Amino acid sequence: MEIKVDVYSNKMVLSSEGRSMTFYAKEPFTTTRLLIGKFFVAESFLKNALKEFGAISFFKRAPKITIQPHEFLEGGLSDIEDRVLREIALGAGAREAHVVV
Repeated sequence: MEIKVDVYSNKMVLSSEGRSMTFYAKEPFTTTRLLIGKFFVAESFLKNALKEFGAISFFKRAPKITIQPHEFLEGGLSDIEDRVLREIALGAGAREAHVVV
């Protein structure tokens, strides 16, 4: 399964095969300076969103994730921001993760 994850301040939109769901964070992962300012909160949030979306389970192969930030993009992404986005996707259960801007 291939899933696109659009990341906004304390919100993620997951879409795949013409279906999409929006998830709002109960515990904020965005800080005043960073889109993903709380790594473990964002990773856990994405993992739960993927489960609810039906993308990960015991019987399913881990999904490929394309993750795209939509805020805090002034001047592009730094290497650190790119890695954070990739790592939260991999930590949430993706077998591959690609970041697009």
